[in-house]
Amino acid sequence: MTTLPRPEDLARAVQALRPWMIDTLSELVAAPSPSGAEQPAVDVFERQLRALGLNPERIRLDSRQLQDLPLFSCPCDPDGGRDNLLARHLPPGHDDDTAAPRARSVLFNGHLDVVPTGPAELWQHPPFAPRVQDGWLYGRGAGDMKGGLVCALTAFKALAELGWQPAGIVGFNAVVDEENTGNGTLATVHALQQALAKARLTDFDAVIIPEPFGETLMSAQVGVLWMQVHLTGRPAHVGYMSTGLNPIEAGYALFQSLRELQHAWNAPAARHPAFADVAQPININLGRIEGGEWTSSVPCSCTLHLRVGFYPGQDPAAVRAAVEAHLRAAAQALNPDLGLRFERQGFQAPGCTYDLSVPALRTLASAHEAVHGQAPQTLACTATTDGRHFALATDLPVTNYGPTARAIHGLDEAVDLASMGRVATVMARYLQDWCGLVPR
Repeated sequence: MTTLPRPEDLARAVQALRPWMIDTLSELVAAPSPSGAEQPAVDVFERQLRALGLNPERIRLDSRQLQDLPLFSCPCDPDGGRDNLLARHLPPGHDDDTAAPRARSVLFNGHLDVVPTGPAELWQHPPFAPRVQDGWLYGRGAGDMKGGLVCALTAFKALAELGWQPAGIVGFNAVVDEENTGNGTLATVHALQQALAKARLTDFDAVIIPEPFGETLMSAQVGVLWMQVHLTGRPAHVGYMSTGLNPIEAGYALFQSLRELQHAWNAPAARHPAFADVAQPININLGRIEGGEWTSSVPCSCTLHLRVGFYPGQDPAAVRAAVEAHLRAAAQALNPDLGLRFERQGFQAPGCTYDLSVPALRTLASAHEAVHGQAPQTLACTATTDGRHFALATDLPVTNYGPTARAIHGLDEAVDLASMGRVATVMARYLQDWCGLVPR
């Protein structure tokens, strides 16, 4: 066997695996894995890796080992014995104990945790009952981002079906806790850097994160921080409402004042160059609000849960300080008696840019062009991804490249199966071009 697969050979091999791809993703989606309770999906993915002949190791999420690292975020959930899974394809003749020259390698890194579904009765079908309709596979996590992980597995399996295997190391890292802290990927990076696992950071020459951004190469992403704002008012019987101070009403007023900050940060003169052409790169979101004690009482307390975006190069601590100062001034103007306290929990994630000109990512762009007949589009992303851990804490080139999805974090989330097939084909071509192939 001397002739390497052509793009059309790879596409046919991936197309032949479409039933397998659907079954594999459906099994993952059917395993509920909300952040903080991901182990059902971890167990499923471990079986799927082993069925491909891979031998995954578990990497424990241990905040005690991570809490002093610059990219650590304050946990939202207990560690609770949660594990990442890291599996490596080792090419023939590879020996972990030698420093012999080897072919180039890549790590596919993705998360298994999903966000809450919201009321299940608002979904057309139960969120963890995967179904295929009109070329889309529906279910919580189908797009964000179990579908991307399955694309990587499909690419690897397609090469095997054609009688080939990568000549370099190929890693598959499935992590927990991405949706609220990113500490899952941080745990793997730390383990690879500190030789706490069988694998080492030096095993890999590039990282691809198959997040669902529509077959684009990510060029930049914003930073994200979560903050909790605790407001204390003055309770009173509703019959004497004028003697009270309602912190829920005050909370809405304070959040509306943050629109001024959001507007200022989105002004053209304030933007990072990577986001010059993005309609609204910075978003401040009120994701949750809690408060009140009794329907017929002016409430005593209220808590706002905020998500704040910011640009690459900005220090999360400085952004937090700016938001806090703005809210203190707004609270003082609203009512000096309003109590205000801030808490830090969840994302403290700086933004970053990706150098798409390096050989590893030019090769990915070339693989896309070989399959599609045109160069990929790039994306400056208004969300955060685990790519920051590799971009800011390692020398590994990294980008995000994954399938098209819709309604992620919303109702009736779905991933485009045709897009998954194209992404898997591009990934197979990338393994061929970047790692090289040898017969199985």
